[in-house]
Amino acid sequence: MQKPRRLSRTAALTYLSILVLILAAALMVEARSALALTRPLTAQLQAHGTRQQTAHGSVRSAAAGLPAEGIFASCALSSALATCEQDLTQMHAAGMQVAVVGLQGDSLSQIATYAAYAQSVGMSVMWEINDPGFWGGAWIGASAAADWGQFSAGCGCTGTTQVLQYMIQWLAALPATYGYYAADDSTLTRSQLPGLTQYVSAIRAADPNSAHMIMVGSSEGQGTTYYSSGATIGNEIYPETTTSLLPYGPNIATWQAIQQGVQQDARAAAQNGTASAFILQAFTFGDNIWDGEAVGVCTASMSQAQCASLLMYPSAAVQLALRNEVMRYASPKLLLWYTYSEAAQGGRWAGLSSVVQAPYPVSASAARAKRVHKVRAQRRLRLRTLARRRRRHRA
Repeated sequence: MQKPRRLSRTAALTYLSILVLILAAALMVEARSALALTRPLTAQLQAHGTRQQTAHGSVRSAAAGLPAEGIFASCALSSALATCEQDLTQMHAAGMQVAVVGLQGDSLSQIATYAAYAQSVGMSVMWEINDPGFWGGAWIGASAAADWGQFSAGCGCTGTTQVLQYMIQWLAALPATYGYYAADDSTLTRSQLPGLTQYVSAIRAADPNSAHMIMVGSSEGQGTTYYSSGATIGNEIYPETTTSLLPYGPNIATWQAIQQGVQQDARAAAQNGTASAFILQAFTFGDNIWDGEAVGVCTASMSQAQCASLLMYPSAAVQLALRNEVMRYASPKLLLWYTYSEAAQGGRWAGLSSVVQAPYPVSASAARAKRVHKVRAQRRLRLRTLARRRRRHRA
């Protein structure tokens, strides 16, 4: 019997190469088949993501590099619900995403109806629950149950803790909820900081959703007093009183003060691990006698109308300059305008709408990029320092 012939080395390598090519071709066919099967699912997920982004108002601003913008609605749901809903449509058309609205004295049904309408037109709502009794001050009325009777009745409870918890949990469940305007500088004192901190903690415990903002309004004169409360501080910038802030030259001192205030607030927010936010001027500074007296223009004997006539509403150019100044020196999550009742008068609304829709200023883009680079550099430095410490420890 003859022995089987052994393949030459060259022939063996040739057969092996052919086998490898066949296997590779089979794998490519399998991969293409798998890709064809997964492509429709990927397209569906992308379409779903696009629909979600379109439905959520804040995504528009994030995509454009802008913070969310909104306004104090100045509307009573209990007496003018239909008007309040129409106002939401106007706000959305202007490019805004957030409405701040009070709800004291409104029924749960009215609140839910307003929230549903807000969601339907692409708006979110920050609920104004500013009542000093919650942080140790005097109640607007007599107690939590008296001031917030609709929630007290809803939970069948009267204690402050129980009413607050039920109110926050009920509001948090509404899909349009953006957050809570929890307190305002006009009803706060520095000595109440411990109570305010407990109040903010109670809100967060009732609504642990970190996407929901807890805001405390603070005037420039109060500095960084309330940052340690854990809330996002809405810093009020209301600089225009008797004369226009433009052109810059004659008003350079005022603009420098604004810049310094914005930088201070941005640093304080970063140091306390909270987002920064600002409340900008869309009202006549002398909308009340006390403000007019504070700037030495009005007297106690004047009517509100007389006082207001002596003070100015900021032009669209001034409002745009204010917005851009904030965005140049900070990276706010939210910008609010105060207030709709004045901003909606005459041609003012068209002016404010143009400001909200204005493109991101180039100078602010460069400043923001510089801040991001600085933050990243600091983070890398901290990581390197930590790594060195660990190496020393191991050694």
